[in-house]
Amino acid sequence: MSLVGLVSGAARRVATPAALAGAAFVAAKAMAAFTSPDAKADSARSMAKPLYETHKPSTTLQKTFVAAGAALMGFGDPTDGSHIAALGDATSNGFFGKMREQMISDPTGRRILKERPQIAFTPEQWEALAKLPEGSFGHAYYNQMKRNGISWSTRPPVRFVDNEEDAYMLLRYRQCHDFYHTILDLDISVVEELAIKVFEWRQTGLPVGLIASVFGPLRLPPHEKARFFSHYLPWAMQCGSQAKPIISVYWEEMLECSVDDVRKEMRVWLLPERNSVTHAENYTAVAH
Repeated sequence: MSLVGLVSGAARRVATPAALAGAAFVAAKAMAAFTSPDAKADSARSMAKPLYETHKPSTTLQKTFVAAGAALMGFGDPTDGSHIAALGDATSNGFFGKMREQMISDPTGRRILKERPQIAFTPEQWEALAKLPEGSFGHAYYNQMKRNGISWSTRPPVRFVDNEEDAYMLLRYRQCHDFYHTILDLDISVVEELAIKVFEWRQTGLPVGLIASVFGPLRLPPHEKARFFSHYLPWAMQCGSQAKPIISVYWEEMLECSVDDVRKEMRVWLLPERNSVTHAENYTAVAH
């Protein structure tokens, strides 16, 4: 059994519903004090000057409370993507070395770091994607977003990363998450989201993907849990390890390309079992 499977099994044995509920309540109160956009700086944090517009200076202890609260609340309510975002913020400091190396060693990655693009569409630009040829990357992306009822504009800002460039890398990774869904042909059920998180972890080395893949399976019904560990997990581990670095891709410039050509360039392949498992069967759906 994989490391993810072993740790996930151990966590299930110790995480009783009552304990999780009580801990989640306490952690939620603590996290709200730091994550709310209207939260006021306390004396410790106010001593540090914000490094970028959305930055919330925080101590290691405060980040630990945010991470614990986000993890517990995400376990209790996986439909709220803000919990995963807060978990990523609070646990990523010190883990950006792999992403930075990927970007500075690639011409496109260096250009992204210099230009700092953000994923955004005007209404006209968004609807233009629907008019792209069928089979294009942009058309597939548009259909995937429409099918799942999600929007590119809902990604929360980065708040707890204590380096401006690192914060941009995390924001870029977060904003491009739906492009990963498109190239991997995965929707937003819990089992599919977990597969994406494993893929991202192998790509970036950020702890949030590993944490989600360890504790996320605890929420799955038995048949979906078996499907995750037998099919999705090994595929996501291998595909994520062998794919071209996703952080160094200028996705906005590939929208008119064939989605199959994008997959070939990225060196990704689709889950072989996906044709025998409809998206509807992965019914434990989450919203971004």
